Amino acid sequence: MARVGAELRRQDFVEATIKVIAEYGVVDATTRRIAAAADSPLASLHYVFHTKDDLFYAVYESLFSQLKQALEHVPASATAAESAAEMLRQLIAWLTAHPDLTRAQSELFFWTLRNKPDLARKIYTMATEATEQAMERAVGSQLDKPRLKSASRLLVQLADGLLIAWPAHGDLEQLKVETETACLALKLLVENL
Repeated sequence: MARVGAELRRQDFVEATIKVIAEYGVVDATTRRIAAAADSPLASLHYVFHTKDDLFYAVYESLFSQLKQALEHVPASATAAESAAEMLRQLIAWLTAHPDLTRAQSELFFWTLRNKPDLARKIYTMATEATEQAMERAVGSQLDKPRLKSASRLLVQLADGLLIAWPAHGDLEQLKVETETACLALKLLVENL
């Protein structure tokens, strides 16, 4: 059997963790189940990630990295309002194209909020700051810092709400309609800040 590099093995464990959390939830995402999903010995998992918290944090890092990459390709629009709405639209499209990531992100965040509230606050702050940076790239100097911060926070809150509602109703077409309504709300806020 060929040896697998530590970084590749690390990513295998992160991807397996996402799949296991999406299927079983955080509570039932045992290290044994994660190692099996990664087709790896349990000892390898514990060698790469010394604690389950380290593994869960690596999942967050992976999610942020992927979401950041998804938001880097938002084309600039004629107005800040149109750019903000397009960011929300593309974020929801990307997340619906990756349902395991979306489900795992929600499951893991709520678990973290209940069990490690300080970490949950840190993660939420990182998400809002990353969104603000992405929006700043998309809108340039069209918004000053306070307006940019308000628009970014609303974008995160709208995306969170849409992604909680989607699994509840399970209708992708309804999600698209709701996303357009949310985009309109975001545009109106940006236009009237």
